[in-house]
Amino acid sequence: MKRFPHTAVILANGPTVLDGLQVSAHPKPMLPIADRSLVEYQASVLASAGVESLIICVGSNSGNLVDELPKILARLPLAVRCVLQETPRGTGGTLKELESLIRGERFWVMSGDLLTDADLSLMADFHHKCGATATVAVVREEDPPWRMERVEYDAGEHVKAIHRIHPAHSRRSMLRPVGLYLFERNILDRIPQEGYFDLKEQLFSLLYDDSVPSRVWENKGYCQTITSIDRYFATNRDILLGRAEFSYLRHWAPRNPSDILADGGSSALTVVGPVALGHGATVGKGVLLIGPTTICEGCVIGSGAVLNNCILLKNSRIGSGARLTNCIVGEDSVVGDGADLRDAWVLCVDATSESVPVTSDPGNISPSSGTSCCRDRDRKGYRLWKRLFDSIFSLSALIFLAPFLIVIAIAIKLDSRGSVIFRQRRCGMNGKEFTMLKFRTMVDNAEEAKREVQRMNEVDGPMFKVATDPRVTRIGSILRATNLDEVPQFWNILRGDMALIGPRPLSWDEMRYNPRWRDIRLSVPQGLLGLWQIQSHTNTAFVKWIHNDLAYVYERSAWQDFKILMIAHKNMLFSLLRPLMPLVHRESSVRHGG
Repeated sequence: MKRFPHTAVILANGPTVLDGLQVSAHPKPMLPIADRSLVEYQASVLASAGVESLIICVGSNSGNLVDELPKILARLPLAVRCVLQETPRGTGGTLKELESLIRGERFWVMSGDLLTDADLSLMADFHHKCGATATVAVVREEDPPWRMERVEYDAGEHVKAIHRIHPAHSRRSMLRPVGLYLFERNILDRIPQEGYFDLKEQLFSLLYDDSVPSRVWENKGYCQTITSIDRYFATNRDILLGRAEFSYLRHWAPRNPSDILADGGSSALTVVGPVALGHGATVGKGVLLIGPTTICEGCVIGSGAVLNNCILLKNSRIGSGARLTNCIVGEDSVVGDGADLRDAWVLCVDATSESVPVTSDPGNISPSSGTSCCRDRDRKGYRLWKRLFDSIFSLSALIFLAPFLIVIAIAIKLDSRGSVIFRQRRCGMNGKEFTMLKFRTMVDNAEEAKREVQRMNEVDGPMFKVATDPRVTRIGSILRATNLDEVPQFWNILRGDMALIGPRPLSWDEMRYNPRWRDIRLSVPQGLLGLWQIQSHTNTAFVKWIHNDLAYVYERSAWQDFKILMIAHKNMLFSLLRPLMPLVHRESSVRHGG
């Protein structure tokens, strides 16, 4: 049996999102790093480790990559296959779908955001000697002493002491996974044929419970995971400065910027430090480029412009006299003449020095944050409008529905034993916990009885949902069918714990299987009504829930909120009128002699 695997899988998924902003419609492996795509570095490392077959899995909206990726990697000794995944099933579920394409008794899995020059043969040797079924590559991240300081306080938040913890006494692991795994093929037998399944949160817990050997291998080589704007900048800088070695790419030098000039003159350009210039880029007279700077294909830089430590993505345009420092300019974006931008991310058309600054959270505007994006110019107004509308709507609803609330409360009390209001801790925006209110629709000991009905769960992933849950009371079934059980949450909305429209507030436990989904959905106010409720509430697929939550966060606007509210209103009216439909049909039949 061959010790070194000859198959590797790169999980690329959907569009590139950094710090909550979609910066490219392409997956992260297509991100340019020093005039070369990330996937070229990844494939080079895998080829150096003896990989012969490379499978790259991308989202269904990346159809053009099926033909592009094999051409991009044609110079490497790899058989490359790009697979489109119609329905995301999590990292583990994706591997199960690729099972028929994976050759050999063991295989690599690499995250689409990882850049490393590690010698993977060392990891393969370690895996073989340990007799491991799964090996995880990690890096050690030690906190500096000042980050080990902690304040100890009592229940009343009175300071008791301030400690500086010694690393040996810290209970936190200093090992961070980097998105590189080596698996024996038999782990695929443990992944369900259908549904959502995550490697980190589900597979490794399962292996541990079954006493299957899983080990960690510390990566001592260069390693960056491009999960944020800062890390993207750092990776681009490190590669341009030659801080990582990639043997197969050693002779593929970036283009010399002086080779391409808009007017063909050699005096038109001044270059200081490492600069990579893509094919088809044009540079005007008197341009100053200060490295480390990457300029991708198709970019146009106007005369007299100054770029200092910048990344210009494909087909971006920089106006004459513009000055950019520590900036990233998105695909097809335009920076106007004379613009003066510093520490900015431009993802818009015709950006100027007056572009509205935003933080890494696209919905959180802060004038001192130092990043820029014209798409978020109206975010502040949207948030103010949303809060004002939520307050007025929720207060009006509570006043108007007050008589009905009293009737519902009496009905609940007469129907079954227990309190009228059900309280549960949920996560609001930025993970701040609050007590969410609902009319009680289940028997008083519902949480204890949950173990007995767990096998009836109809939802994959961490959710629990049963269409005909035996714990639901008679009044509770009516309240659920009409969504009247959610009415007390208007008080949460009035208090500011929730919004009227937004992703449904969940507990920490319900969000444990997909940290990326969790972090993005928690970047906005959690809502009473969301895209998932109106589009696929009867769809029990966890991936559909993820898709709708992310779609709402990326595309949220006043217009989208209004549409969700109107559809929810229509659905509620239909659910209220549904019990009367047989009576109407019967009356119609009598009138027509039926």
